[in-house]
Amino acid sequence: MLVWVTMALGFGAAYFILTELSPENGLIMPKYGKPWDLANSVYFSIVTATTVGYGDIVPRGVAKIFVSAQSIVAFFVFAILVTKLISYRQEIALHQIHKLSFENVFRNTREGLFIIRRDFDALIDEVERTQRLSPHSWQNLLTAYREGQTLLEQIPVFYDSDTHLYTIDAKREQLLQEAVHRTLHRINHMLDAFSRNGIDWLAHEESTQELRELLRIVAEVTPLWQQKSPSQNSEPFEKILHVHVSIHAHLERTLPL
Repeated sequence: MLVWVTMALGFGAAYFILTELSPENGLIMPKYGKPWDLANSVYFSIVTATTVGYGDIVPRGVAKIFVSAQSIVAFFVFAILVTKLISYRQEIALHQIHKLSFENVFRNTREGLFIIRRDFDALIDEVERTQRLSPHSWQNLLTAYREGQTLLEQIPVFYDSDTHLYTIDAKREQLLQEAVHRTLHRINHMLDAFSRNGIDWLAHEESTQELRELLRIVAEVTPLWQQKSPSQNSEPFEKILHVHVSIHAHLERTLPL
């Protein structure tokens, strides 16, 4: 809009100067006298830029070239202005959609981590009560590990640095860090309960493999997560990696005979 206004004023000044220096190549003005010539020139420029063309002021000679150029340039500038206005509205709508999608993914991630922690709690309770795991419980363990893998892989989505639309804020990041840390801590606590009650979970190759895959994703995502984090606090990530190392130590440990 500023470009369009500047162009209209600039052409108006050019018409005025051209009319003053060479009347035969300028504008045919109404008989209002010299003080009105500049205002008439600007008025004619605006009328030309808006393609109205009342005909009360007429160009002649070189001024016709200026009028033709202004008409073409003004048309494209106005088209760009309209396009930008539409594009701006689209960007606002896109930002709102992205924000809603972000909030949905963030909520689902935290809820998903909470659900698998409940699954781990149920397994711990079963082992403490019966000193065994049923086939159904082993299947629940597999499902929980796989769900955890999927949820952890979604963490980089919260740091959309390519489109700059909407990224995670410090408060939500802290909630996500706590959810991941609690989930890993719960796995560590569950493995302690298994070992304490004589459950040979290392012999269950399928669940062990899924746990290794979960730890691989944690080791891969956490440094990238810390790198993209808007905060400079490394303590939450160190806590996550510390639990990761503790769980990995369980995998390298064999149950006593």
